[in-house]
Amino acid sequence: MKFELKKVGLIDDAIVDLADLTILCGENNTGKTYVTYALYGFLRSWRHILFVELEGKIGEILKEPTNSQIDLDALFNNHINKYLDRLAKRYTKGLPRVLASSPELLSEAVFMVSVPGEISFHGRDYHRSIKDTTGGKTLATLRKAKDSSILEILIGDQSLTQSRLGLIDFVSDAIADVVFSPYLPDVFIASAERTGAAIFRKELDFARTRLIEALGQQDRKEIRNPFDLFEQMQPGYAMPVQDNVEFVRQLEDIDKQVSPLVESHPKILEEFEAVIGGTYKVVKGKGLYYLPKGAGKPRLSMSESSSSVRALLDIGFYLRCRAKSGDLLMIDEPELNLHPVNQRAFARLIACIVNCGIRVFMTTHSDYIIKELNTLIMLNAQTEHTKAIQHKHGYGDEERIDPAKVKLFMTCSVTEKREGKGKRAKLNSLRQATIHPDQGIEVETFDTTIETMSAIQTEILFGGEL
Repeated sequence: MKFELKKVGLIDDAIVDLADLTILCGENNTGKTYVTYALYGFLRSWRHILFVELEGKIGEILKEPTNSQIDLDALFNNHINKYLDRLAKRYTKGLPRVLASSPELLSEAVFMVSVPGEISFHGRDYHRSIKDTTGGKTLATLRKAKDSSILEILIGDQSLTQSRLGLIDFVSDAIADVVFSPYLPDVFIASAERTGAAIFRKELDFARTRLIEALGQQDRKEIRNPFDLFEQMQPGYAMPVQDNVEFVRQLEDIDKQVSPLVESHPKILEEFEAVIGGTYKVVKGKGLYYLPKGAGKPRLSMSESSSSVRALLDIGFYLRCRAKSGDLLMIDEPELNLHPVNQRAFARLIACIVNCGIRVFMTTHSDYIIKELNTLIMLNAQTEHTKAIQHKHGYGDEERIDPAKVKLFMTCSVTEKREGKGKRAKLNSLRQATIHPDQGIEVETFDTTIETMSAIQTEILFGGEL
């Protein structure tokens, strides 16, 4: 999946081609967050945009009172990328809301999405039903046979056709599953603001209650559209931050759920709990607590817990309750509040997650994380020497990572020639780093700084002797 961004905030022109592990590095104020949030916003909202795009066509087909069929080949005519282009154009109009930015800042923004290579959905079968609230009566069924392009719509209860938008949404979601979901994964993000969401969730709930009360107290005659008031009281946060807040609100409700990832790879949760040195626990009626490892240690509320415990809260609950193979986990600065020892441990956890089938996209300023990932890449060579090193330092086979699964992009400045003699402009862009199977990733933004510091310290230590 390839994304291209132009004039999106601080990014002038950039291309991001997602890998199993995609890393974004660069100095502050060079556009990393704009790229991350823009990609997240599209992956978070494309299903709704597809519904808007397909609503009329599906509505025409469903005019038939009995069973219907949709020929997906005829609908898309082997031009899925053209549909992706249309989805991206609709999405671009909503970028100011996604990024909580002014429309003026994004007035020239361009956001494009494409899938390289041949695209086919024929090899997948599909079956899904809608049942009534008791779960006894089937209202409608959608099915597609393997090696077929025909999506069958079987209406079991004609009363369902009265809920036209609901039925159209059901069909649109099936088309999304069959045609697009292999390329557009379900996404979860841990934004850089996640620590605040963890500690202030009660205050945020209080603010939400006040909003509901304000809506209830308004004179309906004075409000032509209730959503006008809602818009006026929006917090003004970017979509990823709002989603983090909403996820933290749900923790007590989802606590008992076990994710498909943990069901198939229970060791992942053990590796995560080793990073935070304990576990999270929801105490009914009392809230969320952190339980440090070790007998006799007291449980701690989120406000009493360390900043590292709060920073990893939503990632921990995502892994425990929601994560599944095929997802995309986006982490903005995973090193937040982590000691170098835990940064290394978290890099190893990321490798395990990737090897379990979950793609990861992260931004980082951490040389420790990159260097540890380099170690995991080099260990993947599995020579007699690297096998001995792996055994000596206790690395597991599940932590080694294939360099072919990794891409790293660095923010950079490129020069563009403009109209007029001698006129040039510097543009913020991204450059893909080189990855060597035997040496790891070249990250100039870290290496240059480290070399400069080493040179200064060498001069301090030995300069007087010259």
